[in-house]
Amino acid sequence: DLNLSQFGRQAVGNGRDETSPMFEQTNDNSTHDHVNSISNPNQTIGPEIPHECELDKSNIIIIGPTGSGKTLLVKTLAKLIDVPLVIADATCLTQAGYVGEDVESILFKLYLESGQDLERCQKGIVYLDETDKIRKSGGNVSISRDVSGEGVQHALLKIVEGNVINVPKEPGRKNPRGDFIQIDTTNILFISGGAFAGLEHIINKRMDSASIGFGAKMKKNVDDFKVQGKYFDNAIPKDLVQYGMIPEFVGRFPVIVSTRGLDEKSLVDILTVPKNSLIKQYTFQFAMNGIKFHATECALKEVAKMAFNRGSGARGLRSITENILMETMFVVPSIKDVHTVYLDAPAVRGERKPVLLKHPDMTIEKFEELMKNGRTLEDMEGAELVQFEDRDEYMGEAA
Repeated sequence: DLNLSQFGRQAVGNGRDETSPMFEQTNDNSTHDHVNSISNPNQTIGPEIPHECELDKSNIIIIGPTGSGKTLLVKTLAKLIDVPLVIADATCLTQAGYVGEDVESILFKLYLESGQDLERCQKGIVYLDETDKIRKSGGNVSISRDVSGEGVQHALLKIVEGNVINVPKEPGRKNPRGDFIQIDTTNILFISGGAFAGLEHIINKRMDSASIGFGAKMKKNVDDFKVQGKYFDNAIPKDLVQYGMIPEFVGRFPVIVSTRGLDEKSLVDILTVPKNSLIKQYTFQFAMNGIKFHATECALKEVAKMAFNRGSGARGLRSITENILMETMFVVPSIKDVHTVYLDAPAVRGERKPVLLKHPDMTIEKFEELMKNGRTLEDMEGAELVQFEDRDEYMGEAA
């Protein structure tokens, strides 16, 4: 639950409350500049500020490991300031004249997202995801043109800078005689995001050059997410150019920010806190069959630990929970008298299956108390493991 009602929709002017969470949550002034200049063009300003001043947008590059919340951050920002948002995959774009999507298709999607309201479209946000995948490719460029890498960067320059772009009304092949929509991108905020895997090594080489002697710097483990996050915080345009982005493209994104890899505590919060958290989703799905679902704190920590070790961030949580509960979700509805599915750390580690509580008197509290007293599942009445009937027989037939 983002609790966005606390931020309000009033114009930001002389009477603004600087203690508001809006000012606490945003670290970067580029977002405020975007809101002040676009959403509130007629705001009240003090006599010490020249009335002729015009605020320009500050496009942003977000660097961070996969599953660290880059896309969610942009979605939250668009919802917060109530502007249309388009998330475009940079890997689908190609240079004009080649098979693939032209860069103008991004603006057409933004136009549709704004309800075909041109004025609202020209105040939206475009998020270019997977920007690191359009870096310049190595090798001899004279053999073949890099139409999906460097060519896309060149095609994006005019749009990102802020110009009036002719966007065809019908997506697909351009027709010189077709109808066009003129969209001014001056006030459209462009945000580029990507994992930029390997950028930490470039920053490490720049910041910690090799040396020997008593004053030599110790070699750092760039695979550590904390070390990687510190390097990303110190990224400069020169590093991105060395990574493969062209200087003209990087220069149009003056703000470079980074997201940190998620630790185990953050992953546990993602499992339980949001409205669409995985635990709430599984609880709802089991409840559709009249069955309760309970995951212990140890089980949640074990899932978070596995996702952290895999290095896939928040996206790795679903693959882990699906592997653990897939069989249970399909078997349990056909078993009578089951009222609770109990998931603990041994079940997450694969040492055994999740536990089914069947007897009406076998509550979660009673089951945990019996387990603390050293009782085993074989000694308990009303508690058993998930079992797939005739599984061995099916596996033998498949073999």
